[in-house]
Amino acid sequence: MSMFERIVEDNIFIDFGSEVIFGSDQMYVSCPERFATVNFQLMSTWLLDSIADRIRKDAGFVPMSPMDEYTDETCDGDGWYDFFIGISDRYEGAVDTSIEAVVCNSSSADEGGSYSIDLSEEEQGYIYARLDEQCRKYLGKSCAELLDEAREAMEEYERSSFLDYSFVPEDTDDTDEQQGE
Repeated sequence: MSMFERIVEDNIFIDFGSEVIFGSDQMYVSCPERFATVNFQLMSTWLLDSIADRIRKDAGFVPMSPMDEYTDETCDGDGWYDFFIGISDRYEGAVDTSIEAVVCNSSSADEGGSYSIDLSEEEQGYIYARLDEQCRKYLGKSCAELLDEAREAMEEYERSSFLDYSFVPEDTDDTDEQQGE
């Protein structure tokens, strides 16, 4: 096991107390490519909090936890972060290119703001494996099976949401009356 694999194992935990969100997304506006998504909220860990704090501090905001020149008295101790990551069936083993950290309950101007913890392709692979391991253990399904469910839901929604344009009223003589109103 590599050092980064160990870090992921010790710090990436799906918050199964929150809802797993099934959805879809698309790329390209003119010729859309749709794909299924599953989004997870992650449990806050010291490492994720520290990374988010560093990103916020570099952006000019007070961190949530003591670091550098900030102490317990000068940091934003009432706030916290919610962390999110998603997977998609765009290609096998696709995980978001970042973990999103959302600022919660902060008195800071960036309350509700979101910061990205960027992930390399190698890191994405380790995190996908960790998410898959946890889904199998706690949900009894792999990430691929969850994505299949999301794809089915997406396709069902698309089938039910398209209007049926095959109906054309036979009596169209009242168009003059409608135009005059």
